[in-house]
Amino acid sequence: MTKPDVLRLHLPAGAAAFTTLRGCVDAALPYDGVSICTYTGDAPSHVADSLAALSSCTGIPSERIVSARQTHSVNVAYVSQPAAFENTDALVSDRPGIAIGVHTADCVPVVLFDPVARIIGAVHSGWRGTVGRISAAAVREMCALGATPGQIHAAMGPCICPDCFEVGEEVAEEFIKANLGGFIIRKPGAKPHIDLPAAVAATLMESGLEKSNIALPPECNRCRPDLFFSARRLGTSSGRTFTFIHLENAVSISSVKSCTHE
Repeated sequence: MTKPDVLRLHLPAGAAAFTTLRGCVDAALPYDGVSICTYTGDAPSHVADSLAALSSCTGIPSERIVSARQTHSVNVAYVSQPAAFENTDALVSDRPGIAIGVHTADCVPVVLFDPVARIIGAVHSGWRGTVGRISAAAVREMCALGATPGQIHAAMGPCICPDCFEVGEEVAEEFIKANLGGFIIRKPGAKPHIDLPAAVAATLMESGLEKSNIALPPECNRCRPDLFFSARRLGTSSGRTFTFIHLENAVSISSVKSCTHE
């Protein structure tokens, strides 16, 4: 197992958020690289090795890295302690010592942080979740814990860019029905494309976040198969990139810097 690298996402002091980099040998192989997703067909031994390597890299015990079995739902779960979550696509927490995260391979991963209330969130927003406004649901759950929308900062991890995200008319119609038709890109003679990150950002602003507090994706995962997994490129039976967040005083950040790309 290659020692994993992680890409740090920019948030205010008090929380740290990262996206895993594949660290792969052959980008054309669907599971080559670091992937801790247990339900997309990868060998359990490889997933376990990846999780152990990520734990070693970050200093976070593997049993305290929490994710869920995602189903493109709009379900949000509160994490008070490490547990298994089913049919869930967003997690929120106010507990130190726990990292929460989501798996993606084209969809938009979003981490959320209120530095005053010290509440965090992690969201998986594919096109279905975006239409269903799962990011807004996560913000509501954070506010139920004491967060304030105007204080929340959001950072998106790598996801599919508008040039790569070609969709059918039936998907475009769902965006129109959800009043998100402004994010459909049409060119003569071509299928529609959708600017998924911009639609997620709009939902966050609808929820009360300041535009200046929303960071857009640093990369397109489909354009960079050397760094990230992409289901559009590799098929759905492939690894997943993991984007996660934890309250910063839970882990000494010095233990993470050696494997971090700023």
